[in-house]
Amino acid sequence: MMISTVFSYPLIIKETHLDTFGHVNNATYLTLLEEARWELITHNGYGIKKIQETGLGPTILEIKLTFLKELRLREKVNIETQMISYEGKIGKLVQKITRDGEVCCIAEFVIALFSTRERKLVLPTPEWLVAVGMQV
Repeated sequence: MMISTVFSYPLIIKETHLDTFGHVNNATYLTLLEEARWELITHNGYGIKKIQETGLGPTILEIKLTFLKELRLREKVNIETQMISYEGKIGKLVQKITRDGEVCCIAEFVIALFSTRERKLVLPTPEWLVAVGMQV
């Protein structure tokens, strides 16, 4: 059985994150969530240098976003990232953006490890599983 840790990434909503309605635009959520995922794998030793060396890196196959509460300027939020499962070549990851303990957005991702050399999905390596927070 695999157990996954929760990775927390705090950030402050900046002026560049806002749209004309004065809150975070839906597309910007994807950018913030990606920033948190990169921080997770880099923190766990699988940054861009490792990807370039191995030719193996993350790819997203599916995304489901649920917006529950709007995010506004200068709010302090936290992005929690956790792998839910990894079966064969396919992993399921959930990210939650919270503000003062209140869930504002839930993002569900189907991910995989992609070989840039072979141009196909590959089985996750032990290093990749550690990078995404899985502990065997």
